[in-house]
Amino acid sequence: MHVLVIGGAGMLGRALARLLHQAGHRVTSFDLLPCPDSGVTSLSGDVRDAKALLAACAGMDAVIQTVAYVNQLPTRQPLMYDINVLGVQQTIDACRANHVPRLIYTGSIDAVFDGTPIRDGDERLPYPAQHLDYYSETKMLGEQAVIAANSEQLATCSLRMAGLYGEHDKHRFPNVIPMVDRSGRFTRIGDGRARFNHVYIDNAAYAFVLAVERLDIGSPLAGQCYFITDHAPDNFFDFFERYLTALSLTYQTTTLPAGAAQILAQGSELTYKLSGGKGKPPVLSRYTVAATSRDFWFNHDKAARDFGYAPIISADDAFERTLAWARGTLISGH
Repeated sequence: MHVLVIGGAGMLGRALARLLHQAGHRVTSFDLLPCPDSGVTSLSGDVRDAKALLAACAGMDAVIQTVAYVNQLPTRQPLMYDINVLGVQQTIDACRANHVPRLIYTGSIDAVFDGTPIRDGDERLPYPAQHLDYYSETKMLGEQAVIAANSEQLATCSLRMAGLYGEHDKHRFPNVIPMVDRSGRFTRIGDGRARFNHVYIDNAAYAFVLAVERLDIGSPLAGQCYFITDHAPDNFFDFFERYLTALSLTYQTTTLPAGAAQILAQGSELTYKLSGGKGKPPVLSRYTVAATSRDFWFNHDKAARDFGYAPIISADDAFERTLAWARGTLISGH
């Protein structure tokens, strides 16, 4: 197939483009930056540009939308809406106009999270009445639009990502490891019993490859959402401490009780809101506290049943690959 990866220069897009190319598909990337994979054709463009999207989708057998604007700020942000909601709708419109038969959306576990603990969650979970941050709300809205677009002309589905990690991460590891390296401190929230799903980037990308090859009108995937995880969930902070230890970082660990963290987050968010979004960003967000100090984990049983998904990279191999990347790019002096 000829597959368009919207966001092909990003963390997930790069891995996805590489695996699609290795599987024998023609791959075109649509992004602000070129995709570094030599086997991929790169188109420069912005998801907010309807005309550019329309041109990029021409002649495609499938489109995979991976672009999102991410932060946990509590305020409604026009840029986030334009990228995460309007950009998705324009992608749908471009697929319809070009008679593209398949569209896969990169969803998020955040779409169903309102802070209530989730243990072994599956696709029967409803959307919450209110999210903890605007990003989660926009991911819900984008997913709803894609699923509603499923029809006899355009088969759609959404793969809901757990916490992505691995090479070229721009959100998780770069916010943790350099800060610990500089400050010599690592702060944990909660009592350490909460569990969370991380998913290695190549396992996540492999799920998309399987899905795009099986998605069709009348297939089990059409109009469906799927949680994508890989290995057993563990505590958010235990997950990172393993890397800190392997990187031989010297640091002190402090523990912030979940209740105190929640109060701090509420105060920080209120101050930020009162500033009209122009003040100092919150030190902590209610989302961050809830996601790391309460159970927040899922299973991928439905994806295994409907399109044969299972992780292709072991937990140990994922650790070693990520460690090598972090050591070469995130530690001072490299």
